[in-house]
Amino acid sequence: MIPMIRQKNAAVSIVEGWLAIVFLALAVTIVRADDTNPTGQLRLVGGDHLPGKLASSNASNGDRIAWQYPHFASAIDFPTHSVVSGSFPPPVPFRPAAGQFVFDLFRGDRLFGSVLEIDEWSIRIDTDSFGEILLMRSAVRRIGPWRDGASILFQGPGPVQKWTVDGNQDDWVQGGAELRTQESGASVYRNVELSNVIQVEAELSWEGEPQFVFVIGVDEKNSEESAASAYRVEVWENDVVLLRELDEVAQVIPLGSVADLDGQLSLLLQINQNDGHLVAFSPRGDKIGEFELPANEYPDVRPGLRLTNQVGNVSLDSIRVQRLSDLLSYRSREKQDSIVLEDGTVHVGQLRIIDAEEWEVVTEDSVYRMRTEHVSAVSLKGFDDADSKDDVTGVVANASPAGGDGSSSGLQIITHGGIRLTGGIRSIEDGRLTLLSDAIEGTVEITCDQIGRFSVADPKPVTSAASPFILGRLMLPDGRLTGRFIDTDDQSSPTPLRFSPRGAEPVNLAPSFRGRMVYRETPPPETKSQRLAREKREALQQREAARRAKQGGVWNVLASAFGNNAHNNRKVVSPRSMYLRSGEVIPCVVQSIDENGVRFSSEITGQTLLPEDHMRAIQFVADCRDPEIEVARRDRLLTVPRIRKKNRPTHLIVAVNGDILRCRLVSLSEDTLVVETRLEKIEIDRSVLAQIIWLNAEERDSDDGEPDAGENANGLAVRAVLRNGNRMSMFIDRLHESVLIGEHPLLGESKIKLGDVNELLIGIDINQTERDQPYGDWLLKDAPEPIIPEAGEGGGPNSGKSSALVGKPAPDFTLDLLDGGKFSVADQVGKVVVLDFWATWCGPCLQAMPVIEHAVSEFDSDDVRLVAVNLQETAEPIRETLDRLKISPEVALDIDGVAAARYQADAIPQTVVIDRDGKITRLFVGGGPALADQLREAITETLEATPEK
Repeated sequence: MIPMIRQKNAAVSIVEGWLAIVFLALAVTIVRADDTNPTGQLRLVGGDHLPGKLASSNASNGDRIAWQYPHFASAIDFPTHSVVSGSFPPPVPFRPAAGQFVFDLFRGDRLFGSVLEIDEWSIRIDTDSFGEILLMRSAVRRIGPWRDGASILFQGPGPVQKWTVDGNQDDWVQGGAELRTQESGASVYRNVELSNVIQVEAELSWEGEPQFVFVIGVDEKNSEESAASAYRVEVWENDVVLLRELDEVAQVIPLGSVADLDGQLSLLLQINQNDGHLVAFSPRGDKIGEFELPANEYPDVRPGLRLTNQVGNVSLDSIRVQRLSDLLSYRSREKQDSIVLEDGTVHVGQLRIIDAEEWEVVTEDSVYRMRTEHVSAVSLKGFDDADSKDDVTGVVANASPAGGDGSSSGLQIITHGGIRLTGGIRSIEDGRLTLLSDAIEGTVEITCDQIGRFSVADPKPVTSAASPFILGRLMLPDGRLTGRFIDTDDQSSPTPLRFSPRGAEPVNLAPSFRGRMVYRETPPPETKSQRLAREKREALQQREAARRAKQGGVWNVLASAFGNNAHNNRKVVSPRSMYLRSGEVIPCVVQSIDENGVRFSSEITGQTLLPEDHMRAIQFVADCRDPEIEVARRDRLLTVPRIRKKNRPTHLIVAVNGDILRCRLVSLSEDTLVVETRLEKIEIDRSVLAQIIWLNAEERDSDDGEPDAGENANGLAVRAVLRNGNRMSMFIDRLHESVLIGEHPLLGESKIKLGDVNELLIGIDINQTERDQPYGDWLLKDAPEPIIPEAGEGGGPNSGKSSALVGKPAPDFTLDLLDGGKFSVADQVGKVVVLDFWATWCGPCLQAMPVIEHAVSEFDSDDVRLVAVNLQETAEPIRETLDRLKISPEVALDIDGVAAARYQADAIPQTVVIDRDGKITRLFVGGGPALADQLREAITETLEATPEK
């Protein structure tokens, strides 16, 4: 059993040889260098998140953060405690903060600059971002060299395209500065060229119960063996731990419980890969653990990082890697200032600043001068760590005239360059954020385009008052918000949809808004297997009901006399569904159909007449569905033969027993359906009618024929997906008592109760035809017109072998024969078949047919069968042509041109030879004097190649 060594939490008061870097939220989206105000991502307690930007706010006590989503009419003021974090993509190219030194402060804050002056109580520094500022000496934990960030190796995570994804790249999404997934098993790897001695700062977040593995030090092959012995952050039941396992030993550092971490983990690690030495720090810089495992068998430097989501979700919010010269050594904090030089020399005494390039340390018996570029780390005169927080806060409160409520809010701002400051927002105005910092005297201003990330130390869920409006989730590109649509009788500008986020003031949607409001997830469409199981179950129930009805007894006699059965049940007309080409599915009762259109009534619209050219289908009985039929039959129903192009079918009539009739609809009354098929009118009792499907020749590509949207042309359009499966669209006029009231271009004034809605699609094109909807694929197509090949085509030494069909199985079809019976290719196994595709209007066909018939007649009819496949013609002209030619081949009728399409008979005549095993051996296009010999040779070779079985 591998011995496990659990490290105890430890805090140290001083770290010698410190070389600090910045933890920074970095973008995964590349932006232009001149984009000074990029879109970020705001994350709220409860998992909601919203793209946008920080907006101007008048809040003066830091209790609100204003956030502007581009497609809301105004910014939303979120309570600060409801915000988890915000992140923004960095500029390109990225530039770290300028400065000679990094100043590591309490609460994890950091600044960069040079030291101007130091005394017993304060340090004055010169920064590139804020100019000269005064720091309380007690707030400074350490000073280390920065040199304008020259030692940075990697910062990210960067675009997902730069990572190697194990699986589907779409499993990982990006927003603001995050690389995020909620797919179980999703994994990403990146070679970031880790060096031997490094410092890694990273931040990960999650919602709910996490189960992930973050690995540091994976080889360039991303092998499982290297990952197993690397440094790993894992979730062990209710705890997050850092560990390393080798063959005989493993060591663990607890990082915190899942509950205490509250969905956010900040890592600060220093690692010597060759020595197997690791030191872990808290975000405030306290040492929390250390281990050193024998690395004799693992001396290599591994360059990669890997993140794997096992269950739940995880986000890599930021990571930065910096090269170190060596790991830190740790000693108790001195009672005097301690300066460590690059050569390891330590001077303890009183630090004095001579100028920006030279310092001195005064001891009891001497003075040591040093160049600042040789300084490796500085620890200032010690104080009691237990009182440090109170000391710092007290100093700041006394020194800051603006101190008071909100001066220590726990909001931390992190700039793209690496600056970290904790405090309270005093204002955001004209793209500048004013912060009352906990460590700096007075306030500082940060331009919003400098901010890479901000986070709230102790976020809490918001509580909302009871509301009469329906709670839902507003889904938008790269975001979601929980809230309600509220009435807009008196506030309908710029659009009449007003959204009230949970815990915040309502905002109106802008006309450019695109998204959906989800009240209930719409069930997925019923699959074929589910439908068959349902139909089987219903059939069993009907048989059981029939069996009980036949039983004797007084109760069944009464049930038979007064119950709802076939003998006494009168037909009750109840609302069914009408499908429009624009995507609406509305409940209605259809009274009639004639040349003027479809007459109906519906509870959601006052319109009672619609033209037929806007129809897709009408259902007349419950539980109707888009018919599912075999591919071959569907092709035939949707293919218009050449002889019927001037009298095209327009409808499919589906009976309650499943029978389907292709026809032209003439009229529908309360009792009778009149249709025309093959120029004959047929009357059908309406009681057997289940569905009418309109056969559209093609979807319209323009708005020609669409009704004018009138004054609503620039309004906000929505489409409601209702609980009963119906769909309804409108330009919104207002929301009153949770009822949407608006205008549809076809249906006029319409109403939708939000209580009946599963999903509300917002910002749609109401006049755009929706193809991917039920009944959207019933589109007629013309049978292909055969082409007469040019003279001379089809000859040559390789004639008959150039087609891509040669050598492949012959496509099957079943056709009626001119003299009765049927012909099927699949039934001809064991016999050579010659198919001759022809038409009476094709001159070369008529010349070739006698030649083909004579060539085939030379072979035994038991071995070879000739079938002349006529394309899309009726029997009468075929018989007249055969009589005139004095030939009598067996003729199959390809009325719809389906068989010709399967054999790619775009040019005729076309002659196909099929062997005894059902494979095509030759395919000739055209006729000509050489056809007889070529066909005779092809049949002979085919017979010899596949002898009779």
